Amino acid sequence: MKHLVAKEHHSHLKKRALLELVGLAVLIWISIDQRELLTTTIQSIRESDVLFLLLLFSLHWLMLPLTPISYRLLSDRKIPLATTCLAQLAAAGPGRIIPGGLGHISIASVHLKRVGIKIQKAIVITVANNVIGLMVNSVIVLIAVLFHPTLLGTITGNVSPQNIILLAVAILTFFALLQWLSHIRKTRKTVSRVNREWKHLFSHLMHNPHNLVIVILIAGIITTGHMAMLLLAGEALSVHIAPSDAFIALGTGVLLGGAVPTPGGLGAVEAGTTSALIVLGYDPAQAVSIAILFRTATYWQPLIPGTISYLYLRERKLL
Repeated sequence: MKHLVAKEHHSHLKKRALLELVGLAVLIWISIDQRELLTTTIQSIRESDVLFLLLLFSLHWLMLPLTPISYRLLSDRKIPLATTCLAQLAAAGPGRIIPGGLGHISIASVHLKRVGIKIQKAIVITVANNVIGLMVNSVIVLIAVLFHPTLLGTITGNVSPQNIILLAVAILTFFALLQWLSHIRKTRKTVSRVNREWKHLFSHLMHNPHNLVIVILIAGIITTGHMAMLLLAGEALSVHIAPSDAFIALGTGVLLGGAVPTPGGLGAVEAGTTSALIVLGYDPAQAVSIAILFRTATYWQPLIPGTISYLYLRERKLL
């Protein structure tokens, strides 16, 4: 029996190692494929103000602990912030590609399981936090569209019919899969456990409403922080962006990034942010440079530190 368990575990590790190698290869391919964008990024950095550039890059790291704090507030058990911050960094790096051997479960969920939280509870915590963040950003986009109706055409114009079809198919597949799993004897218990964890989460928040308020505030702070980063990207290039315009551009970029199935919204976030800035009256060349510099801080900057964090947590068996 022990021999069979060990053999199955060894097989799982081989599959995981293969997935990691494939993931790293995809990351390298993306970097090579985006070499023109990276060249433009380097040129933008060379032309930018050093002080604002340092502030831009530093703000990303200051916001890193916010999501782990939200996880702790959503959980009824204490979550270690230090290693969860590293897991968050790993998710911002290779976690965009590498599934960690557990399918589509996020790196954060895998780490929470490693530190003693049931996987069903871990999934519910990470999903709930993402949903709250998405709702906050959606409210911002809705307000932006009300004040700038032309943005609706910008958003729809940058999402191709293929992207809409892919998104619709993904949503339908997800709900169909849930229905299918809920009717299979082997997975019925798992689905039931996940449903119970959702009930436990709601109960926990009902008894601790201040936790929910703080999580919503943190989601707002993260959005505001990203807005500040977009403002700093503009200042680094001697372009003064109005805070309201930064909110609109950020919300549009995030919305497009979520609609287009690329790793971390690569290309879509840049397109949405750039288009929104142009609609708001900014120079097209400046809008492109601002969007690229902003994404340098949020997308490209964490890649190497994220890879190091990923390997460290894997070595410590915390991922």
